[in-house]
Amino acid sequence: MADEITFSSLSSAGGRVANVLSAMLFEKLHDPTDLRAVMTEVPWGQIGSDSMRVTVDGAPGAFAAASSETAGGGANAAYGSGKFDLQIARYIRRYQMSDLFGVSGGPIDVNKVVQTLADGVGLTMTDLLTTLFNSLSSSVDAGTSLTVDGFYNGVYTLNLAGAVSTAEAPYSLVLHPKQMNDLRASIRGEGAGSPIQYTEGAANALMARGPGFQGTFQGVNLWQSDSVTKVDTNTHYSAGMFAKDCFAYTMAPVRALTGHVPASNIIVDAGELLVENSRDGVNGLTTAIASLFVAVAETQDALGVEIKSDV
Repeated sequence: MADEITFSSLSSAGGRVANVLSAMLFEKLHDPTDLRAVMTEVPWGQIGSDSMRVTVDGAPGAFAAASSETAGGGANAAYGSGKFDLQIARYIRRYQMSDLFGVSGGPIDVNKVVQTLADGVGLTMTDLLTTLFNSLSSSVDAGTSLTVDGFYNGVYTLNLAGAVSTAEAPYSLVLHPKQMNDLRASIRGEGAGSPIQYTEGAANALMARGPGFQGTFQGVNLWQSDSVTKVDTNTHYSAGMFAKDCFAYTMAPVRALTGHVPASNIIVDAGELLVENSRDGVNGLTTAIASLFVAVAETQDALGVEIKSDV
């Protein structure tokens, strides 16, 4: 036989191609954990400054007994208020696309690129939070691996500081995935007769809290994120256990840029996120630029403790 029509012959002659793009688009592996849920949001309401000062109210104190029935008004008590600052800064990410990219089409198009920019908002906030764990004054060195003992040392530290944990506002613990694995292994090693109980995140709880939530252990909400940083010359992971209101954030609305950025340039105006385009017609390039104006700060140092374990 001769002159058969085959895939291989047509591939070499232009009648077939090795691959075509499917319309289905799979998500590339990444950690989508958004830790805004464990921080307190402070609405941005500042005029004329890039920094907003927030007051921490004074703690109540016990009354003193009067020295007698008719005298002894007592001494003035200090009103121990505090403060912290949220100073916003611009955070930016951009992608540049050629005209040929747009003309050729495919599952990854301009709209998908813009959506990828929008999805990075939560990751940015998570990065800003986890870098603050190493600035906490209290620190627990859990040793080679994070164990139940290291976990409890963190709880003990917060309890001694007077940090309150309630059913409505429990402690949060943010770990690197390796630390989470080490803690799970230690919990398993406690034995069947141990009163210690780890509750995996149920489907409804995972949906409510979003990616990264790992469940509850001894009343502490567990989260994991690969944004947890390495410290001490990259020898330790710097995790954080903290009570409600230990960390706060603010996001300045981009509506303040109305009139400052030409309306024709704006692709997305999503409250705190602005995506605009910049055109280079000579070279056939379009740049999608995403901007955030945000700040994350530690509010009260005693409400948190760093927990370190080996990388």
